[in-house]
Amino acid sequence: MKRLFLILTVNFLAISTAFSTEQTPDKLIIGKDTIYLKSFPLENMRLRLKKSPFDYGRYGFPHTGCYRGYVATWQIIDETLMLKEVQKIDSVGTQLNIVEYLSDNGYNPKTINGYVVADWYSDTLKLYNFFIYNFALESNEFYISKDYLREKDKKIELVFENGKLIRNNIIPIEDYRLGDTLSLDVYYYQNWLTGYKNVTVQGVIRNNNGKKVRLEILSFGTKNKGIIRRIQKEIMGNSGNFENDLSAPLYDTKRKGIKRIYYFWINPRYCKRIE
Repeated sequence: MKRLFLILTVNFLAISTAFSTEQTPDKLIIGKDTIYLKSFPLENMRLRLKKSPFDYGRYGFPHTGCYRGYVATWQIIDETLMLKEVQKIDSVGTQLNIVEYLSDNGYNPKTINGYVVADWYSDTLKLYNFFIYNFALESNEFYISKDYLREKDKKIELVFENGKLIRNNIIPIEDYRLGDTLSLDVYYYQNWLTGYKNVTVQGVIRNNNGKKVRLEILSFGTKNKGIIRRIQKEIMGNSGNFENDLSAPLYDTKRKGIKRIYYFWINPRYCKRIE
């Protein structure tokens, strides 16, 4: 009975998530890297403030993809989180006067070189895992967010305390080397009763273009050909393809076939590096 309840609960949460609207992320600049935030530091401050940064009339927001009504750009300077700009969701990208906005709402901001020090912000950010393989395979961006589910086995990416960056575990793309072995948990929908299942795909890096790496697949984590085909078609899609390995020994003596290798491009920061 308990198992059935757990299965139904997981499926309900999965369906609810599927119909929720993804929110436009904030941007965080760390050195040459741009990280995309799915939790929003300025919203922590807005709990203390009287009004929203921008007026959208009757509904108070531009559309369901951005209920907060803005996109903020943040930057780490001298290990401090700085608010660079806040932009309205409109055709001209209207800029907010951040200091004036905060001051008018009773908060006296500290500024350095014109940027606001986010000394109100403390949080722990981890990998954002909403249908994570889609983000990993279809985009160059790396998304992180507050760990709402408190998943202890998930790697901490960034930790802030009163606006200070005290921990940074994000690996630069250039640090992923040719020959490194990576693993990725891939989820696929099985049926309404058992919900989502996962397999662990493993591969070795053969190329790095500075945004993604090209993995030669060593294992799909299953011998079920149907599941493998689903992963290749539905999940990896246009990111993956077969190539003939002309230097490899024949793998089928009856058919005299050439060994075929499956590759796909992925943002490696969604993977685990196997030492």
